[in-house]
Amino acid sequence: MSVPREFFKMTAAGNDFLLFDNRSLAWPPERWRPLARQVCVRALSVGADGVILLESSLKADVRARFLNPDGEPTFCGNGARCAARLAYLQGWAPARMVVETDRGLHRAEVSGAHVTFEMPLPAGFRGMEVETPGWTWKGSFVDTGVPHFVVIEAAPREGSIDEPGRALRSHPRFGTGGANVNFVAPRPEGGFAIRTYERGVEAETLACGTGCVAAALTLAHEGRARPPVVLRTRSGWDVGVRFEGSPEDASGVRLEGEARLVFVGQLADEALEELGPSR
Repeated sequence: MSVPREFFKMTAAGNDFLLFDNRSLAWPPERWRPLARQVCVRALSVGADGVILLESSLKADVRARFLNPDGEPTFCGNGARCAARLAYLQGWAPARMVVETDRGLHRAEVSGAHVTFEMPLPAGFRGMEVETPGWTWKGSFVDTGVPHFVVIEAAPREGSIDEPGRALRSHPRFGTGGANVNFVAPRPEGGFAIRTYERGVEAETLACGTGCVAAALTLAHEGRARPPVVLRTRSGWDVGVRFEGSPEDASGVRLEGEARLVFVGQLADEALEELGPSR
């Protein structure tokens, strides 16, 4: 059985993904995991923040399955918006659709390049202090489809966030799976900036949809903002978050912003070879 070759490269606020048409299930999900580890490596392969498989669904217009660059299954808000837009562009779903994921059924709406996606209900919202060598971090923990730790700071960070991101990402307080780490701060021009260190990617990404939801809930909890909350991502693109109710018990959470199809490509044989120098 040959490896699927055609892929769609998409980006949502700088979060970039490789999407594949897996509706025939010619490759079962477990066979995609090593392929995701291969093709997501930047510079040595196509490069992306993750792989998304679009599949048929008996419950919805389309099903989306998400894999991190390490091959592990996950949920992804910005990836879900890309999946919805591609399903619409390819004629697999109407502009107002229902998308099935491992987290349930989600309503989505595509209007041009703008996509609104109904997110999983947040869970486990709580404030906490986390100790790392030489520093105590005060923030909020919440699962918005992926576990997140959010720290509100006085000003947007400059330079790399890798050191604090790595120190916090696998902290025992967040359980065996760890958490994504978000640094949020007011912008001098108004609004808020967000930077996210993502597990599975093990680096900062240019945007993170579930992180934006976690940040919006934390800002509302602290009395800093009310929905809709707009966050400026590292890429410079804005992502919006809407929700009803209190941030501790939010419902109707929607993630919105642009999702663009960048190009359609074909994997060559050399893209599937072992990466790194031969031994």
